[in-house]
Amino acid sequence: MKKQTLIIRIIFYGLLLSSLIGLISFGFIFLESHISHLLWDKLLNDMPFKVVSVFIFCILGGFCVGKLREKWGDYPQTAHDSIDQLKKIQTVNYRPAFKSLFVALLVLIFGAGVGPEAALLGAIVMLSIWQADKMRYLFFNQENFIKLSPVERISHMLHPTKYLVTYNAESVPKGDNFLSTKKALNIFFSVNGLISFTILMKLTKQPSFISKMGDTSWHLKDLWFFIPLLIVGLLSGKIYNVFKKKMSQWFNFWQDEPVKKALIGSLSIFIVGIFFPNLLFSGQVALGSVPKDYVKFSFLILLLVVIIKLVFLQICLNTGWIGGDIFPIVFASIIQGFAISQVLPAFDVIFIVATVATAMAVTILDSPIGVAIFIALFFPIQMIPVIFATALILKFAKQSILKKKAKG
Repeated sequence: MKKQTLIIRIIFYGLLLSSLIGLISFGFIFLESHISHLLWDKLLNDMPFKVVSVFIFCILGGFCVGKLREKWGDYPQTAHDSIDQLKKIQTVNYRPAFKSLFVALLVLIFGAGVGPEAALLGAIVMLSIWQADKMRYLFFNQENFIKLSPVERISHMLHPTKYLVTYNAESVPKGDNFLSTKKALNIFFSVNGLISFTILMKLTKQPSFISKMGDTSWHLKDLWFFIPLLIVGLLSGKIYNVFKKKMSQWFNFWQDEPVKKALIGSLSIFIVGIFFPNLLFSGQVALGSVPKDYVKFSFLILLLVVIIKLVFLQICLNTGWIGGDIFPIVFASIIQGFAISQVLPAFDVIFIVATVATAMAVTILDSPIGVAIFIALFFPIQMIPVIFATALILKFAKQSILKKKAKG
Protein backbone atom coordinates (compact mmCIF):
# COMPACT_ATOMS: atom_id res chain seq x y z
CA MET A 1 0.00 0.00 0.00
CA LYS A 2 1.30 3.44 -0.85
CA LYS A 3 2.34 5.60 2.07
CA GLN A 4 -0.09 8.39 1.16
CA THR A 5 -3.02 5.96 0.94
CA LEU A 6 -2.13 4.48 4.33
CA ILE A 7 -2.00 7.94 5.93
CA ILE A 8 -5.38 8.84 4.41
CA ARG A 9 -6.89 5.64 5.83
CA ILE A 10 -5.38 6.28 9.26
CA ILE A 11 -6.69 9.85 9.25
CA PHE A 12 -10.18 8.73 8.16
CA TYR A 13 -10.55 5.99 10.76
CA GLY A 14 -8.80 8.08 13.41
CA LEU A 15 -11.37 10.84 12.86
CA LEU A 16 -14.15 8.27 12.99
CA LEU A 17 -12.98 6.75 16.28
CA SER A 18 -12.09 10.06 17.97
CA SER A 19 -15.54 11.40 17.01
CA LEU A 20 -17.03 8.27 18.57
CA ILE A 21 -15.11 8.95 21.80
CA GLY A 22 -16.43 12.53 21.74
CA LEU A 23 -19.96 11.15 21.28
CA ILE A 24 -19.55 8.76 24.23
CA SER A 25 -18.26 11.62 26.41
CA PHE A 26 -21.20 13.80 25.42
CA GLY A 27 -23.63 10.92 26.09
CA PHE A 28 -22.26 10.52 29.62
CA ILE A 29 -22.60 14.24 30.44
CA PHE A 30 -26.03 14.45 28.76
CA LEU A 31 -27.42 11.48 30.69
CA GLU A 32 -25.94 12.64 34.00
CA SER A 33 -27.34 16.15 33.64
CA HIS A 34 -30.82 15.19 32.48
CA ILE A 35 -31.38 12.22 34.77
CA SER A 36 -30.14 14.17 37.80
CA HIS A 37 -32.41 17.09 36.93
CA LEU A 38 -35.39 14.78 36.40
CA LEU A 39 -34.86 12.92 39.68
CA TRP A 40 -33.88 15.74 42.05
CA ASP A 41 -35.62 18.80 40.61
CA LYS A 42 -38.86 17.17 39.47
CA LEU A 43 -39.71 13.72 40.79
CA LEU A 44 -38.36 14.03 44.35
CA ASN A 45 -39.52 17.63 44.69
CA ASP A 46 -43.08 16.67 43.72
CA MET A 47 -43.32 13.69 46.07
CA PRO A 48 -45.99 14.10 48.80
CA PHE A 49 -43.57 13.00 51.53
CA LYS A 50 -40.39 14.57 50.23
CA VAL A 51 -38.11 13.85 53.19
CA VAL A 52 -39.09 10.18 53.30
CA SER A 53 -38.81 9.90 49.52
CA VAL A 54 -35.33 11.45 49.47
CA PHE A 55 -34.23 9.16 52.30
CA ILE A 56 -35.43 6.02 50.48
CA PHE A 57 -33.85 7.24 47.24
CA CYS A 58 -30.47 7.86 48.93
CA ILE A 59 -30.51 4.49 50.70
CA LEU A 60 -31.31 2.81 47.38
CA GLY A 61 -28.36 4.65 45.85
CA GLY A 62 -26.03 3.50 48.61
CA PHE A 63 -27.16 -0.08 48.20
CA CYS A 64 -26.61 0.03 44.41
CA VAL A 65 -23.19 1.69 44.63
CA GLY A 66 -22.06 -0.64 47.41
CA LYS A 67 -23.27 -3.77 45.61
CA LEU A 68 -21.51 -2.77 42.41
CA ARG A 69 -18.25 -2.17 44.31
CA GLU A 70 -18.74 -5.55 46.01
CA LYS A 71 -19.20 -7.23 42.61
CA TRP A 72 -16.81 -5.28 40.35
CA GLY A 73 -14.27 -3.73 42.72
CA ASP A 74 -12.99 -0.16 42.81
CA TYR A 75 -15.06 1.53 40.13
CA PRO A 76 -15.28 4.02 38.59
CA GLN A 77 -11.65 4.16 37.52
CA THR A 78 -10.34 7.70 37.56
CA ALA A 79 -7.94 9.41 35.19
CA HIS A 80 -5.26 9.05 37.86
CA ASP A 81 -5.76 5.26 37.90
CA SER A 82 -5.63 5.01 34.10
CA ILE A 83 -2.55 7.21 33.74
CA ASP A 84 -0.71 5.28 36.46
CA GLN A 85 -1.48 2.03 34.64
CA LEU A 86 -0.34 3.56 31.35
CA LYS A 87 2.99 4.66 32.87
CA LYS A 88 3.66 1.21 34.34
CA ILE A 89 2.82 -1.07 31.41
CA GLN A 90 2.64 1.35 28.44
CA THR A 91 -0.99 0.42 27.85
CA VAL A 92 -4.35 0.36 29.64
CA ASN A 93 -7.00 -2.29 30.08
CA TYR A 94 -9.83 -0.50 28.29
CA ARG A 95 -12.43 -3.26 28.56
CA PRO A 96 -13.97 -1.80 31.77
CA ALA A 97 -14.48 1.66 30.22
CA PHE A 98 -18.27 1.40 29.99
CA LYS A 99 -18.50 -0.41 33.31
CA SER A 100 -16.59 2.50 34.86
CA LEU A 101 -18.83 5.09 33.19
CA PHE A 102 -21.96 3.25 34.34
CA VAL A 103 -20.87 3.25 38.01
CA ALA A 104 -19.83 6.91 37.73
CA LEU A 105 -23.25 7.75 36.28
CA LEU A 106 -24.98 6.07 39.23
CA VAL A 107 -22.74 7.86 41.72
CA LEU A 108 -23.55 11.23 40.17
CA ILE A 109 -27.31 10.85 39.63
CA PHE A 110 -27.78 9.68 43.22
CA GLY A 111 -26.41 13.06 44.34
CA ALA A 112 -22.83 12.44 45.50
CA GLY A 113 -20.84 15.62 46.05
CA VAL A 114 -18.20 14.74 43.46
CA GLY A 115 -17.50 15.84 39.91
CA PRO A 116 -17.82 13.92 36.64
CA GLU A 117 -14.35 14.83 35.39
CA ALA A 118 -12.28 12.06 37.03
CA ALA A 119 -14.32 9.12 35.78
CA LEU A 120 -14.93 10.72 32.38
CA LEU A 121 -11.25 11.47 31.81
CA GLY A 122 -10.37 7.98 33.00
CA ALA A 123 -12.72 6.51 30.41
CA ILE A 124 -11.36 8.84 27.72
CA VAL A 125 -7.82 7.62 28.48
CA MET A 126 -9.00 4.00 28.19
CA LEU A 127 -10.89 4.63 24.95
CA SER A 128 -7.95 6.58 23.51
CA ILE A 129 -5.68 3.56 24.09
CA TRP A 130 -8.34 1.43 22.40
CA GLN A 131 -8.22 3.82 19.44
CA ALA A 132 -4.42 3.61 19.36
CA ASP A 133 -4.61 -0.20 19.28
CA LYS A 134 -7.06 0.05 16.38
CA MET A 135 -4.64 2.33 14.51
CA ARG A 136 -1.83 -0.16 15.11
CA TYR A 137 -4.04 -2.95 13.76
CA LEU A 138 -4.63 -0.90 10.61
CA PHE A 139 -0.91 -0.14 10.28
CA PHE A 140 0.36 -3.69 10.73
CA ASN A 141 -2.45 -5.38 8.75
CA GLN A 142 -2.76 -2.94 5.89
CA GLU A 143 -2.39 -5.52 3.13
CA ASN A 144 -5.21 -7.70 4.46
CA PHE A 145 -7.30 -4.67 5.35
CA ILE A 146 -7.55 -3.39 1.77
CA LYS A 147 -8.95 -6.76 0.67
CA LEU A 148 -12.03 -6.24 2.85
CA SER A 149 -15.23 -4.63 1.62
CA PRO A 150 -16.00 -1.08 2.87
CA VAL A 151 -18.64 -2.43 5.28
CA GLU A 152 -16.20 -5.03 6.65
CA ARG A 153 -13.54 -2.36 7.14
CA ILE A 154 -15.92 -0.20 9.18
CA SER A 155 -17.10 -3.20 11.23
CA HIS A 156 -13.50 -4.23 11.93
CA MET A 157 -12.54 -0.74 13.11
CA LEU A 158 -15.65 -0.36 15.29
CA HIS A 159 -15.57 -3.85 16.82
CA PRO A 160 -15.05 -3.29 20.57
CA THR A 161 -12.93 -6.36 21.39
CA LYS A 162 -11.37 -7.63 18.13
CA TYR A 163 -8.91 -6.37 15.52
CA LEU A 164 -6.56 -4.73 18.01
CA VAL A 165 -2.77 -4.64 18.23
CA THR A 166 -1.42 -3.67 21.63
CA TYR A 167 1.70 -1.60 22.12
CA ASN A 168 5.00 -3.43 21.74
CA ALA A 169 8.18 -1.36 22.02
CA GLU A 170 10.14 -3.78 19.84
CA SER A 171 7.74 -3.67 16.87
CA VAL A 172 7.16 0.09 16.78
CA PRO A 173 9.06 1.98 14.04
CA LYS A 174 11.73 4.26 15.53
CA GLY A 175 12.27 6.82 12.78
CA ASP A 176 12.03 10.52 13.62
CA ASN A 177 9.55 11.10 10.80
CA PHE A 178 7.30 8.33 12.08
CA LEU A 179 7.38 9.62 15.67
CA SER A 180 6.67 13.23 14.65
CA THR A 181 3.81 12.09 12.36
CA LYS A 182 2.37 9.93 15.14
CA LYS A 183 2.51 12.82 17.62
CA ALA A 184 0.82 15.20 15.16
CA LEU A 185 -1.93 12.67 14.43
CA ASN A 186 -2.55 12.06 18.15
CA ILE A 187 -2.98 15.80 18.72
CA PHE A 188 -5.22 16.06 15.65
CA PHE A 189 -7.46 13.21 16.82
CA SER A 190 -7.64 14.62 20.36
CA VAL A 191 -8.71 18.01 19.02
CA ASN A 192 -11.28 16.32 16.77
CA GLY A 193 -12.77 14.44 19.74
CA LEU A 194 -12.97 17.68 21.74
CA ILE A 195 -14.61 19.51 18.81
CA SER A 196 -17.14 16.69 18.37
CA PHE A 197 -17.98 16.86 22.09
CA THR A 198 -18.32 20.66 21.99
CA ILE A 199 -20.52 20.65 18.89
CA LEU A 200 -22.88 18.11 20.45
CA MET A 201 -23.05 20.16 23.66
CA LYS A 202 -23.89 23.29 21.66
CA LEU A 203 -26.43 21.58 19.41
CA THR A 204 -28.34 20.21 22.40
CA LYS A 205 -27.98 23.49 24.33
CA GLN A 206 -26.33 21.92 27.34
CA PRO A 207 -25.35 24.35 30.13
CA SER A 208 -21.70 25.35 30.23
CA PHE A 209 -19.41 23.94 32.92
CA ILE A 210 -17.96 27.42 33.36
CA SER A 211 -19.73 30.34 35.05
CA LYS A 212 -18.21 33.82 35.09
CA MET A 213 -17.73 35.30 38.53
CA GLY A 214 -18.37 38.90 37.53
CA ASP A 215 -16.54 42.02 36.34
CA THR A 216 -13.51 43.59 37.94
CA SER A 217 -11.99 47.06 38.17
CA TRP A 218 -9.03 46.21 40.39
CA HIS A 219 -6.32 48.82 40.92
CA LEU A 220 -2.77 48.88 42.18
CA LYS A 221 -4.00 49.58 45.72
CA ASP A 222 -5.48 46.08 45.78
CA LEU A 223 -1.94 44.67 45.49
CA TRP A 224 -1.30 45.75 49.09
CA PHE A 225 -3.40 42.79 50.10
CA PHE A 226 -2.10 40.37 47.46
CA ILE A 227 0.36 38.51 49.71
CA PRO A 228 -2.01 38.35 52.72
CA LEU A 229 -4.75 36.99 50.45
CA LEU A 230 -2.34 34.45 48.97
CA ILE A 231 -1.42 33.34 52.49
CA VAL A 232 -5.10 33.00 53.46
CA GLY A 233 -5.70 30.77 50.44
CA LEU A 234 -2.54 28.78 51.16
CA LEU A 235 -3.51 28.19 54.80
CA SER A 236 -7.06 27.24 53.79
CA GLY A 237 -5.65 24.64 51.42
CA LYS A 238 -3.20 23.34 54.03
CA ILE A 239 -5.99 22.93 56.58
CA TYR A 240 -8.06 21.00 54.05
CA ASN A 241 -5.11 18.72 53.21
CA VAL A 242 -4.66 17.88 56.89
CA PHE A 243 -8.39 17.24 57.21
CA LYS A 244 -8.29 15.04 54.09
CA LYS A 245 -5.63 12.78 55.64
CA LYS A 246 -7.57 12.57 58.88
CA MET A 247 -10.77 11.63 57.04
CA SER A 248 -8.91 8.84 55.24
CA GLN A 249 -7.78 7.49 58.62
CA TRP A 250 -11.19 7.85 60.26
CA PHE A 251 -12.91 5.98 57.43
CA ASN A 252 -10.36 3.17 57.34
CA PHE A 253 -12.89 0.54 58.38
CA TRP A 254 -15.32 -1.92 56.74
CA GLN A 255 -12.87 -2.53 53.92
CA ASP A 256 -14.73 -5.74 53.09
CA GLU A 257 -18.20 -4.22 53.63
CA PRO A 258 -18.70 -1.83 50.67
CA VAL A 259 -22.50 -1.75 51.04
CA LYS A 260 -22.39 -0.66 54.69
CA LYS A 261 -19.76 1.93 53.88
CA ALA A 262 -21.70 3.28 50.91
CA LEU A 263 -24.77 3.68 53.12
CA ILE A 264 -22.80 6.12 55.29
CA GLY A 265 -22.32 8.18 52.16
CA SER A 266 -26.05 7.84 51.49
CA LEU A 267 -26.85 9.44 54.85
CA SER A 268 -24.58 12.40 54.08
CA ILE A 269 -26.25 12.81 50.66
CA PHE A 270 -29.68 12.71 52.35
CA ILE A 271 -28.71 15.39 54.89
CA VAL A 272 -27.21 17.67 52.25
CA GLY A 273 -30.11 16.99 49.87
CA ILE A 274 -32.66 18.10 52.48
CA PHE A 275 -30.87 21.06 54.08
CA PHE A 276 -28.32 22.22 51.46
CA PRO A 277 -29.54 20.94 48.05
CA ASN A 278 -27.34 23.39 46.12
CA LEU A 279 -24.29 21.56 47.47
CA LEU A 280 -25.26 18.26 45.87
CA PHE A 281 -23.18 17.04 42.92
CA SER A 282 -19.96 18.89 42.11
CA GLY A 283 -21.29 22.41 42.71
CA GLN A 284 -20.71 23.73 39.19
CA VAL A 285 -24.45 24.30 38.59
CA ALA A 286 -24.88 26.37 41.76
CA LEU A 287 -21.68 28.32 41.07
CA GLY A 288 -23.39 30.43 38.41
CA SER A 289 -25.66 32.10 40.99
CA VAL A 290 -22.89 32.83 43.50
CA PRO A 291 -21.86 36.30 42.19
CA LYS A 292 -25.47 37.52 42.54
CA ASP A 293 -26.30 35.80 45.80
CA TYR A 294 -23.13 36.02 47.89
CA VAL A 295 -23.93 39.56 49.08
CA LYS A 296 -26.97 38.14 50.87
CA PHE A 297 -24.79 36.03 53.15
CA SER A 298 -22.32 36.86 55.87
CA PHE A 299 -18.72 35.75 56.13
CA LEU A 300 -19.63 33.01 58.62
CA ILE A 301 -22.42 31.56 56.47
CA LEU A 302 -20.17 31.45 53.38
CA LEU A 303 -17.41 29.85 55.44
CA LEU A 304 -19.92 27.27 56.68
CA VAL A 305 -20.85 26.49 53.05
CA VAL A 306 -17.16 25.87 52.26
CA ILE A 307 -16.77 23.55 55.25
CA ILE A 308 -19.95 21.58 54.49
CA LYS A 309 -19.00 21.19 50.83
CA LEU A 310 -15.49 19.90 51.58
CA VAL A 311 -16.65 17.60 54.40
CA PHE A 312 -19.36 16.26 52.09
CA LEU A 313 -16.77 15.66 49.35
CA GLN A 314 -14.50 13.70 51.69
CA ILE A 315 -17.32 11.59 53.11
CA CYS A 316 -18.37 10.63 49.58
CA LEU A 317 -14.83 9.80 48.44
CA ASN A 318 -14.10 7.75 51.56
CA THR A 319 -17.32 5.73 51.46
CA GLY A 320 -17.07 4.48 47.88
CA TRP A 321 -18.89 7.30 46.10
CA ILE A 322 -15.90 7.86 43.84
CA GLY A 323 -15.68 10.85 41.50
CA GLY A 324 -13.70 13.94 40.71
CA ASP A 325 -12.57 16.48 43.28
CA ILE A 326 -11.52 19.30 40.93
CA PHE A 327 -14.94 20.93 40.49
CA PRO A 328 -15.93 20.62 44.17
CA ILE A 329 -12.59 22.05 45.32
CA VAL A 330 -12.74 24.93 42.84
CA PHE A 331 -16.34 25.59 43.95
CA ALA A 332 -15.32 25.67 47.62
CA SER A 333 -12.23 27.80 46.87
CA ILE A 334 -14.28 30.41 45.02
CA ILE A 335 -16.85 30.53 47.84
CA GLN A 336 -13.95 30.95 50.29
CA GLY A 337 -12.81 33.92 48.21
CA PHE A 338 -16.25 35.51 48.38
CA ALA A 339 -16.29 34.92 52.14
CA ILE A 340 -12.97 36.76 52.57
CA SER A 341 -14.25 39.60 50.38
CA GLN A 342 -17.02 40.20 52.91
CA VAL A 343 -14.48 41.34 55.51
CA LEU A 344 -12.59 43.55 53.01
CA PRO A 345 -15.36 45.69 51.46
CA ALA A 346 -12.97 48.48 50.40
CA PHE A 347 -11.13 46.24 47.91
CA ASP A 348 -12.13 44.74 44.57
CA VAL A 349 -14.24 41.64 45.15
CA ILE A 350 -13.10 39.71 42.07
CA PHE A 351 -9.43 40.43 42.83
CA ILE A 352 -9.89 38.94 46.30
CA VAL A 353 -11.87 35.94 45.08
CA ALA A 354 -9.42 35.10 42.26
CA THR A 355 -6.36 35.33 44.51
CA VAL A 356 -7.79 33.32 47.40
CA ALA A 357 -9.42 30.71 45.14
CA THR A 358 -6.24 30.17 43.10
CA ALA A 359 -4.02 29.88 46.16
CA MET A 360 -6.38 27.48 47.90
CA ALA A 361 -7.00 25.27 44.84
CA VAL A 362 -3.30 25.17 43.88
CA THR A 363 -2.36 24.14 47.42
CA ILE A 364 -4.95 21.33 47.48
CA LEU A 365 -4.60 20.01 43.93
CA ASP A 366 -0.82 20.57 43.67
CA SER A 367 -0.92 21.46 39.97
CA PRO A 368 -0.14 25.19 39.72
CA ILE A 369 -0.30 25.72 35.95
CA GLY A 370 -3.24 23.39 35.35
CA VAL A 371 -5.24 24.92 38.19
CA ALA A 372 -4.38 28.46 37.08
CA ILE A 373 -5.63 27.75 33.55
CA PHE A 374 -8.84 26.21 34.88
CA ILE A 375 -9.49 28.96 37.46
CA ALA A 376 -8.86 31.64 34.82
CA LEU A 377 -11.88 30.36 32.86
CA PHE A 378 -14.16 31.62 35.64
CA PHE A 379 -12.79 35.16 35.74
CA PRO A 380 -12.47 38.18 33.41
CA ILE A 381 -9.31 38.47 31.34
CA GLN A 382 -7.99 41.29 33.57
CA MET A 383 -7.48 38.73 36.36
CA ILE A 384 -5.19 36.42 34.37
CA PRO A 385 -1.93 38.10 35.53
CA VAL A 386 -3.06 37.87 39.17
CA ILE A 387 -4.12 34.23 38.86
CA PHE A 388 -0.90 33.10 37.20
CA ALA A 389 1.25 35.19 39.55
CA THR A 390 -0.44 33.47 42.50
CA ALA A 391 0.10 30.02 41.03
CA LEU A 392 3.75 30.64 40.07
CA ILE A 393 4.66 32.16 43.44
CA LEU A 394 3.29 29.08 45.21
CA LYS A 395 5.03 26.77 42.73
CA PHE A 396 8.46 28.39 43.17
CA ALA A 397 8.01 28.70 46.94
CA LYS A 398 7.32 24.97 47.20
CA GLN A 399 10.30 24.11 44.99
CA SER A 400 12.55 26.31 47.13
CA ILE A 401 11.36 24.64 50.35
CA LEU A 402 11.89 21.16 48.88
CA LYS A 403 15.43 22.08 47.77
CA LYS A 404 16.28 23.37 51.25
CA LYS A 405 14.95 20.16 52.83
CA ALA A 406 16.95 18.05 50.39
CA LYS A 407 20.15 19.93 51.25
CA GLY A 408 19.42 19.80 54.95
